[in-house]
Amino acid sequence: MTMQRDAIRRWREQYARRSLRIDFRPLTDAPFSTSFEPIYDDLRVARTRFSPGITFRDDELVKDGDDAFSLVICPSRSLHVTHQGREVRLGRGEAVPMHVCETGTVGSSEDFAFIAVLVPSAELRARVAHPDDAVMRRLPRSSEALQLLRHYIHSLEKSRFNGSAEGRELVRGHIIDLMSLALTQVGKVGESSQSAIVAARTASVLQEIAASFQKPELSVGLVARTLGISPRYLHRLLEMTGASFSERVNELRLQKAFSMLADPCNSRRLISDIAFEVGFSDLSHFNRLFRARFGGPPSSVRHRASGGACE
Repeated sequence: MTMQRDAIRRWREQYARRSLRIDFRPLTDAPFSTSFEPIYDDLRVARTRFSPGITFRDDELVKDGDDAFSLVICPSRSLHVTHQGREVRLGRGEAVPMHVCETGTVGSSEDFAFIAVLVPSAELRARVAHPDDAVMRRLPRSSEALQLLRHYIHSLEKSRFNGSAEGRELVRGHIIDLMSLALTQVGKVGESSQSAIVAARTASVLQEIAASFQKPELSVGLVARTLGISPRYLHRLLEMTGASFSERVNELRLQKAFSMLADPCNSRRLISDIAFEVGFSDLSHFNRLFRARFGGPPSSVRHRASGGACE
């Protein structure tokens, strides 16, 4: 218990109350652990993880003058949030808006994480008529606008975005627009041409392709149905990225096949088995694409890897 208190005290003094502007209270005797992963600094978008306990902003911390609105997104099994005399329990994929200038808590009796998006009050009020009315209103996982925001944040997190000043300003606008939409949109977002929605939809499409490219039955229609958009709209989104659906799927499959063939641990596996595992259903087609992409047949990659040791 003493070790836990000392760890929390060091974290609090060196980092929490100065930089994160939050504090922490444990709920169990488990060793204290935490991590902070910035995703997009301009809006303080970050993923934070904690051992069982409660993070909070108290009367002293809210004196810092920060008037931002925070959207707390739950990637954990559950979160318990208190704010403005109200309580909300969030499940995985759900979210709740909070006003940073007022005290509040976020926590769980088990290891937990949350993603926070902080938007300056003036910028949110310029887009949302009465943002205070949305505070502590649970946004369900089924909210399409919230799903788009989550996908967009995930794409930034995965790519470790570090663009130009112009690019950062564009991303900033996208995040604020998507958060505003999540606070106000009740029904379907639809196939909008709004920049933020196009960017988030594109991120969703690319994530779905990356997660499913090894399925031989993967098609434009299947991805479109999964994401609730039309095949025509999906094609338009991919056209703007400079690569078609088949080009993206084939590239992912070929890269996966190359990696597997180069691994000495797969030296006894048939090339055809690897081709089928990564999603190809025609071996001749695989061989043609592989040679065109890498300048030689699959067997040449295996030959170069044959002298290595399997680890």
